[in-house]
Amino acid sequence: MKWVSFFMMLYLLSSCSVRQKYTAYLSTGIENIKLFPANKIDSAKINIINITAKKSLEKCEKQKNVVCIDDLGTMILNAEFPKGISHFRNVLFEKFKLPKNVREGENRIRIILGINDNVEKIEILKYTDKNTKKAIEEVFKVKELNTWKSAKMYGIPVKEQFEISIFIENK
Repeated sequence: MKWVSFFMMLYLLSSCSVRQKYTAYLSTGIENIKLFPANKIDSAKINIINITAKKSLEKCEKQKNVVCIDDLGTMILNAEFPKGISHFRNVLFEKFKLPKNVREGENRIRIILGINDNVEKIEILKYTDKNTKKAIEEVFKVKELNTWKSAKMYGIPVKEQFEISIFIENK
C-alpha cells in the first residue's frame, strides 16, 4: 500500500512539472536591404558617378540607330557571406542556443555590415525576453558570422543593412 501511494504521489508530482519545449526558426530570407555610403566624400563620389552615367544614357537614347546599355544597376554589388546568404542563415541557426525560460514570439535583428568586410553593428529591434536578447547578442560575437565581404557601389565600399527574424514557438 505504501508503494502504491508513493508511485501515485510521484506520478502527480511529475505530471505537474511538465516542461514545455520550444523551438527556434529563422525568417525565410533577409528583409529591408539598404545600401548607403560610409561617409560624405564617398556619397559625393557616388552621386557624381550616378549623374554622369544618367546623362550619358540620356545622350545615347537621343541618338538614332544606336544601342544603349543601361548598366546603372549592375554597378552595385551587395555584401557577400562566404558560400552565400543561405550559408549565413545555416551558421546563425547552428550557433544560436535557445536560453532557458524563453517566451514565444518574434525576435527581429538589424545587421549593419561595414566597409571593412565586417559586421559593424547589431540592433535588436524586437525581442521576446531578456534571455533571448542576450543569446542573440552572444551569437553575433561568433567569429564565423563576421566573415562578410563588403558591398560596393561603383567599386566604392559602402555599408549595407538588412533585417532577419528569429521566431520562437512552443513545440
